[in-house]
Order: sequence, then structure tokens, then C-alpha cells
Amino acid sequence: MKKTLLALTIASSLTPVLTLANQTTNNVDETENMIVTANRTSQSSTDLLSSVKVISRVDINLSSANSVAELLNDVNGLQMSQSGGAGQTTSIFSRGTNAGHTLVIIDGQRISSATLGQTNFANISVEQIERIEVIKGPRAALWGSDAIGGVIQIFTRQLAAGEIAADLGFGNMNQKQLSVSAALAHGDGSTTFTASAKSSDGYDVFQGAEDDDDGYNRESLSFVGQQAINTHWQLNWLAKYNQGESDYDNAYGGANESSFENQQWQLSASQDEGDWNQNLFIGQQINESRSFGNGIPEKDGTFFETTRLQASWLVGLQLTKQLTTNIGFDFIDEKVDSKTPYDVTQRDNKAAFARFAFDNDTIILDGALRYDDIEGVDSEVTYNLSAGFRFAQNSLVSLNFGSGFKAPSFNDLYFPNNGLSYGNPDLVAETSDSIELLIKSEFSGVNIELSIFDTEIENLIEWQPDANFAYHPVNVNKAEINGAELTLDSAFLGLNHQVQLSYLDAKDSDTNEPLIRRAKHTASYQVSKSWEKLNLLASVNYLGEREDSEWPGTVTLPSHTLVNVSAAYQVTTDWSVALKVNNLFDKDYVTNNNYTGQPAQYLFTVSYRK
Repeated sequence: MKKTLLALTIASSLTPVLTLANQTTNNVDETENMIVTANRTSQSSTDLLSSVKVISRVDINLSSANSVAELLNDVNGLQMSQSGGAGQTTSIFSRGTNAGHTLVIIDGQRISSATLGQTNFANISVEQIERIEVIKGPRAALWGSDAIGGVIQIFTRQLAAGEIAADLGFGNMNQKQLSVSAALAHGDGSTTFTASAKSSDGYDVFQGAEDDDDGYNRESLSFVGQQAINTHWQLNWLAKYNQGESDYDNAYGGANESSFENQQWQLSASQDEGDWNQNLFIGQQINESRSFGNGIPEKDGTFFETTRLQASWLVGLQLTKQLTTNIGFDFIDEKVDSKTPYDVTQRDNKAAFARFAFDNDTIILDGALRYDDIEGVDSEVTYNLSAGFRFAQNSLVSLNFGSGFKAPSFNDLYFPNNGLSYGNPDLVAETSDSIELLIKSEFSGVNIELSIFDTEIENLIEWQPDANFAYHPVNVNKAEINGAELTLDSAFLGLNHQVQLSYLDAKDSDTNEPLIRRAKHTASYQVSKSWEKLNLLASVNYLGEREDSEWPGTVTLPSHTLVNVSAAYQVTTDWSVALKVNNLFDKDYVTNNNYTGQPAQYLFTVSYRK
């Protein structure tokens, strides 16, 4: 596997320059309680009628997770299926919905493949993340296609002007990682530069196919910043570049290596006039993936590229002390390029939405309506309606209704006829209706969140064979999903405790068979302790039995329990060390049939902050 040192070289060259950055005492504001993803406007998490989880940079630093998927797997209601370790294909199921039913965005931009209709989590750099907001439940009325099971928004790492951060890590399986970040001040603004590189020899992810280790390497670079023009206007910008390669096992021979190259840029301007505000945004994202190896040169392998241009205009109005509204317009243009000649290679999506919210400190009413016009597919109208009641201090109960949809991908619609399979241009969008009862409360020092939900999905797309055994997609399936999630947080006996329990019943409405790779029962317990210089964290995670595909039917994957631990010690004011261990007891497990789960993995890091 080719090892490129692009980001390491960039990081090394940046370090001496950034050390001279203007040192200031300006600290980054604490924003963990402010959520922007739920309603596309900044709100306190205590005022939201949605189930929300925030993963902060502090959480990321202490977590034993080695990938974005592992971070998300710790969120109650999200389950992970992985074809091996951190560098392999990964699916995230939010509340039992399909992998493509959760919208994933980075700084407001969609990042999914237009051909597959899913997001490759393995290609996202953890080192570039400032925080992650996870909104569970339908949000299509605010965000459009894909937001059936929820929305995951990743925010790029930003430091305070003059700050420097560097992390160097080593671990088993020849893990190596380096990340360097620094922020330069310029007037009433700053720009953060981050360069990172990560690699591992991996392990044999598929026993019986190829007897070798399946490693990976990732390199990334980002620039993100803002500049205040005056007391009302601010400019924001972002540019990111990621690349990498992975080895994988192919049970049928053929290609066994993949590479990717992602580019992203955006510019936005925001205006705040007190009672009203607006934001104008434009950005582009290009994702390129290739498959090759096992005797196939990279130039002769498969090639797929998504180019997505996005623009939006959002306006917020404070109509009265108790009534607010938001309106927005979105435009998305998607293009695909490939060695495979698609019948159609471009489409656009135009959308408009409006939201109204009423809050008199006791009653909260929130509603949104959105219209999407998707070229070559159809138009969709989606809604969210919520009513909440504050029945005590820090306590809220709400009833939420919402609809969602997922537009067919380019593969579903236009994949060319090669004699074995072909797309279906007559497909319509998959649609959903959901209802949720949500309770948030604090009782005797225990923070409680309970969610009970039900989702029905229609027109699910499935690739089926015709009389000539040529596979093509059709809107044929229906799914019924119901479940409950309970999260308890408390501090006692000098320790911080979190317990998460969930029940999920996700099944095909016609056959009554369970949807594959969704466990009915999951549970986790996390305990942490912070001293003046030492931070400790341990978690125990249980995943119950679930069905998976195995020709000609299904097979039951066994349940498993994993233990993860981490420890961080502040050696001096500027220097710290950390040890993170995943799968502490080297438990054998699988989350995807025939693929071996991550063995015991440890990583030792040395960090510098100034």
C-alpha cells in the first residue's frame, strides 16, 4: 500500500512559522450547550424538542475511539456495522433506519456519494473535528433528503487566535499519527490551520479470503476562519483536503485496494441586526474514489467522482418576545463522473422552507414545512410538528411528529445496463412518517432522557432480479420501526456515570422479518474521573444479537460486550500524555457477517498545547 507523507511534510513546515503566531489570552467560548443543527439556527439544547447528543473536542481527546464511526457508536440509538477496522467500509444506523437515511454534513455541506447515496465515515479525519452534533429523528423539513433517521453535523476544528496544538501518537499494528493545528490572528478575526496524517498496518479483516493485513493511511489539511467586518457583518471561510488509501479483502478475487481524494471549500457571510439575522452561503465538495490492486493498476481500476455545489440563504426573525420564524432557500447541483457511462450525470435540487416557534417559558410549539424539487425524480413536501411542556425546572416533555424522504441515488436511477444490472429512472423517493414522545428531566442529581418512537418507511428501494437474473432497483419494500432509548447521567461517589439503554424493533412490514444488522437490545455504561492532572474513562458496551445476510437466507450474529479505557495526564502546563485502549480484553466479535471485529488496539499520544 502506497504511503504518502503529504500532511506530515506540511505539518513539519508549518510548525516553526505558526510558533511565531501572535499569542493572545482569548479563550474559545464554551458552545456545547448551543445547538445549530436541529433547526439551522443557534439554540440552547435545553429549549430543543429533539433528542440531541454533542461530542465535544474534550470528549474526542479523552475517548478511546479511533474513528468517527466509533465516536458515533457511543451515541444511544446509533448502531455501527463495519467490514473490519477503522479504515474499512462502515455503516451507521440511526434508530434502525438504513445507512443512507441519516444525513451527514460537514460545516453545513452534504458529503455523501451521489452514486452510492451513503457517506464513507472511514474517510473523515477525527483530528480535524472540533465537535459533532447528532440530532435523532426526522429533520427533512429543515435539511431535505436523507434526514429520515437523523442528522449528523461535523464542525471543523478551530482554535483561539494564537493557540498551537500538536499531537503525536504510536500504537500496536504499527499505528502512527501526527496532527498540528495553529490559529493566526488578523484584526477582528482568525484562521486555524490543521494538518494531520494517520496510518496503520491493520489486521486481516476477512478470514478465508486473503491471508494478509489490511492497513490504511490518511492525510488531511484544513483552513477555517472568520473575519468581523463591523458590528453586524462577519465573513467565514473554509477549505479542506483529504486523501488516503485502504487495503481490503476480496472474497471473489479482483481489486483489493481503494483510494479516495476529497476537496471542500465554502464562503459565507452572516449579518446580525438583533431582531433579525441572515446568512448567505456557497460551497463545493468533490469526492473521488478508486478501486484497484491484486494485479489491477490504479489507472485501470474503477473511478467514481461526486461534485456537489451548494448554496443557501437563511433568514431568522424575532417577531415578538415569544414568537420566532426562520425561512430558507437551498440549491444543490450534483454531478457524477466515472469510467462507467451513466445515462444521466447531473441533477439539481431546489428547496424552500419555513419554520415558526412559540415559547412562553411553559409551552413550546415548533413547526416547519419544506418543499424540495429534485430534477429527474419528483417533488417532496415534508414537515415537523412539535409541542412541548416545561413541567418543572430543567424538565420538559414533548410530542413530535415528522416526515422524511430519501431521493434515489444515481446508481439507483441511472446505472448503465451491463447485462447484469441496471438503474430504474422511474423510481420515486423513499418516504417516512415518525412520531416520538420525548422526556428530559433532572431528578435528585440525575439527568434523564427518555425517548419512545415509531417510524414507518414506504417505497424502500431494493435491487431485485428479473426473469433473466438481471438486477434492477424497484420501490417495493416497507419497514416498521419502533423503539425506546433511556439515558441517565449523574455524578456521585466522586465519579461521573452514564448509563444508556435502548430497545429497537425494526422489521420488514410485508415479511415481518427483522432488518439486518440491527440489534434489538444495546446498553452501555461509562464512568469517568477527573483529578487536577489526571483524567480516566472506562466504558462497557453491549450489542445484542441481530440478523445478517448469508445466502440463501440470513444468519444470527452473536451478541458481544466490549470494554474500552483511556487515561490522560497533564505533565506540565503545555504537555500531556494519553493512553487509549479499545477492546481491552481482545474480545472476538463481528458487526458484519464474515468480517472480524477490531482486535485489542492501543494508542499512546503525546500532546502539546500553547
